[in-house]
Amino acid sequence: MEDIELRLVEALQPVRGMFLAQVVEFSLRSGLLERVDGPGVPVDELASALGWSGERLRGLLRYLAVEGVVTDPEGSPALTARGRELLMFRAWYELLVGGYGSSLSDLDTLMRSDQEFASRDSAMVGKGSCGISRYDAIPMVRRLLAGADAERPSVLVDLGCGDGTFLLDLCAELGLPGVGVDPHEPSVVTGREEAVRRGLADRVRFEAATAENFVKSSVEDRDPTFVAAFSLQEVLEQQGRGAVVSTVRTILAVPGSQLVVVEVDHRPTDPSVMHHGLGIAYYNPYYLLHQVTEQRLETRAFWADVFAEAGATVVAEATPDPRVDSTGLELGYLLRGTGQ
Repeated sequence: MEDIELRLVEALQPVRGMFLAQVVEFSLRSGLLERVDGPGVPVDELASALGWSGERLRGLLRYLAVEGVVTDPEGSPALTARGRELLMFRAWYELLVGGYGSSLSDLDTLMRSDQEFASRDSAMVGKGSCGISRYDAIPMVRRLLAGADAERPSVLVDLGCGDGTFLLDLCAELGLPGVGVDPHEPSVVTGREEAVRRGLADRVRFEAATAENFVKSSVEDRDPTFVAAFSLQEVLEQQGRGAVVSTVRTILAVPGSQLVVVEVDHRPTDPSVMHHGLGIAYYNPYYLLHQVTEQRLETRAFWADVFAEAGATVVAEATPDPRVDSTGLELGYLLRGTGQ
């Protein structure tokens, strides 16, 4: 009989990855990895602090030890260097596993119709996206605003603010007031709580509304800078191109306004990026998820045409620091209305 063990081990790597991703995301969300990041605590004390079964915790720690995430699963577990890397990059697990973990469970139904969409945990999607943005989008937005030939913004308005940390980080760094807008009430509540925790509630507020409704009826601040980070893709899928054009046009009709847009170039068949390390590890699943959820990615050329149709002038463009993301897929734009 042919020796198939080596082939079987290779064939099972996706299964191994599935289990590991879910266990890591749970271990991050539950606080387990943070609790073992430091002096070791005996397993029974750790179980008591978490309110868990001691025997089941031992089983989980044994699993993580084999995967090189913790040491000493029977005694006083502690994080390995690999475990600390997982803590550092937790936002990617929050987004892809916590936010979209359920999105592919109904592929049978999803593949039969363009009218059915996968479920997602919007709060976790927002949390993960905002966490990732600390590495790529926020520095990019900061560069776009710093390089603009204009006075310092008077207020930042984040349209589709998620858990609010994207806006709060920018407002804290730039010393600006802010308004976070999101249609999901739980995200707005989380943003308000985080603003209080950071001592920024006196100058950063959060409102539950769609971007277009807020801009049409609620803008009170002078010379606002709007930020639409990964939110126009949702308007595009849910309402169509015309709604995106209308939204951009409406935003830039506000006196003294400018708009920062962050989107992702859609190049799923381009081998120069899809065979790139980050292309395989992150953008390949990211592209697939956007095919089955209520979001639609488009190309750089598409966005240029939309902005032109909306009467917007592209003042500046940016991509993330290549030390963080060298694919060039994430795109940043600073837009102003014609004549501004």
